[in-house]
Amino acid sequence: MTTHANRIVRTATVLAASAALGLGLVQASSAAPLPERATGAPAVATAPTAVPAQNLRVVPRRVLGGLVAPVLVTSARDGSSRLYVVEKAGRIRTVSGSTVTGTWLDIRGIVADSGEQGLLGLAFPAGFQTSRYFYVTYTRSDGALVLARFRAPSATSARVSASTRQTILVVPHPTYQNHNGGNIAFGPDGYLYLGTGDGGGGGDPFANAQNRTRLGGKMLRIDVRKACGTRAYCIPPTNPYASSTTFRKEIWLTGLRNPWRWSFDTNGDLYLADVGQDRREEMTLLRAGQQSGRNLGWSCREGSLIYNASRCRTGTTYRAPSLQLCHPSVPSTQCMGLGESITGGFVYRGTAYPDAAGLYVFADFVTGKMWGWRPSQAPTAASNLARVTGFGLSDSRELFAVTIDGGLYRIRFAAA
Repeated sequence: MTTHANRIVRTATVLAASAALGLGLVQASSAAPLPERATGAPAVATAPTAVPAQNLRVVPRRVLGGLVAPVLVTSARDGSSRLYVVEKAGRIRTVSGSTVTGTWLDIRGIVADSGEQGLLGLAFPAGFQTSRYFYVTYTRSDGALVLARFRAPSATSARVSASTRQTILVVPHPTYQNHNGGNIAFGPDGYLYLGTGDGGGGGDPFANAQNRTRLGGKMLRIDVRKACGTRAYCIPPTNPYASSTTFRKEIWLTGLRNPWRWSFDTNGDLYLADVGQDRREEMTLLRAGQQSGRNLGWSCREGSLIYNASRCRTGTTYRAPSLQLCHPSVPSTQCMGLGESITGGFVYRGTAYPDAAGLYVFADFVTGKMWGWRPSQAPTAASNLARVTGFGLSDSRELFAVTIDGGLYRIRFAAA
């Protein structure tokens, strides 16, 4: 039996309890943060000039509270200072400074938000100022994961009409409410990437993740800039199965369980966090140009461990994770720390803390721990922030986080 009752990406119990109890949020460190660089100063170009990860500490600072079960924070990269906070029930709120300035989009009437369901993703394409299009993912009443497009009256509008909705893609998700995935982002190539869960339940009961005729348990890659035939999107010709007559052409990666939060670095590297089952949480760094068609192993594997040997196939190469968190019941020297539900983050590329350049910041929802990590370096010591549901970047690439009890946090850095 899995420990679903302990995870945001697993059960309604934790989500409801976290919000209802108003869990206390602990500052990560009492150490003074590193001095911030003045706005407009040039960014540090490469990580080698930065301080080693183990000499830094991640320091979250509360900006505001009062949000309702937020799961994501992001920006439109449109030159404004606005942040957009996605609330699970179906609203997108705008934030300027430390003030919630309004409800930008409200689609609560069409969003099913039981358990792990809800409004799950938000992404702005390049050129939003001109096109005014943006994309969201949400679960509807039959459990399906919906990718939809909306259009704002202007890039600076205070509100968007729900009537502008156009459905782009529907991923069936019957039977179970958990493992929806739903995170979306535009890659440096201009294509839209969508992470989907394996369909829920425990152990991938429908064997979706390794089935390339189904969209569940995958990373999808589509071109939403135009329509092709009866589809409201086109298949990028460089997708691994673009010319297949058997497999789904939308598939980019296979073997995912529940890719709740993942992100691209500025150079196209993909940091893909995937929530585990009973023993391991994992994050896999897939370098730009080395992603297409990769298989991350679920449900043959859970992290670096065999989970269900009957689903392992001779001749199939499974991509090993770059870092793992071990569940407390199975501590291992293979893991960098303890965790039970990984919340993927972002690589820091802001200018305020040049010593932290290139540091990938992520958290664990259940243990309330947060780390900074770079390849080939020891991680930062764990900081504390309870129930982190998502991270996001401001227009200037400064890092923020949201917690299920309604908090918005600015991520800062201090010397360890």
